[in-house]
Amino acid sequence: MDRILRGERGWQDLLADALRRAPRPIPVDARFLTRVVATRSGLPPRFDRGTMPPAREASTLLLLYPADDGALTLPLTVRHAALRAHAGEVSLPGGAAESADEDRAATALREAREEIGVDPAAVSVIGALDDVWIPVTNFDIRPFVAVAAERPRLVPQTDEVALILELPVADLLADGAISEELVQGPPGITLRVGGYRTQGQVIWGATARTLAMLATVLRGAPSGPGS
Repeated sequence: MDRILRGERGWQDLLADALRRAPRPIPVDARFLTRVVATRSGLPPRFDRGTMPPAREASTLLLLYPADDGALTLPLTVRHAALRAHAGEVSLPGGAAESADEDRAATALREAREEIGVDPAAVSVIGALDDVWIPVTNFDIRPFVAVAAERPRLVPQTDEVALILELPVADLLADGAISEELVQGPPGITLRVGGYRTQGQVIWGATARTLAMLATVLRGAPSGPGS
């Protein structure tokens, strides 16, 4: 795992192997299961997937690359506060599938290009984590893991992205990395969530769960001298 986190030679192959070997479903800490603690009505909302229409497909991209100091890093976005959905939240680049997309991975690459300017030709998709369903919006999100040999040029699409954060992947594995937060969900609903804090921002919801899956994959990578 340490060779991956340090971005040492061959880290992409080691990460791809760890992703292939990861148990499915990928286990994550129970704190990442969102819990409703208060609603205006006093009753928790009920989401029964079996009674809802088919979820819309969406994809996100976890793009891993060595930063200038060699440490493995991934970009996150802070969404504009004026957006109608998920305003002000920390997210992975991603969005809904479109009919012109060749497949779900193409959706993730297109969204990363549109949101943060990543050239799809400069990255390689090596696999996917488990799908994450978002009940409130009824999206089924597939997180794709991609790698780049060096830090890409990142340019925020300012209509949607207020800020790009670059997160050292090792931060996900540090002692005490997981925090428990009270956040405002849909109107009138207060949630208790497991998340991460970085650069003054709280990462929660589907993004935090996705990052937790990545952390599980990394913990399953070979360990020992030089690994």
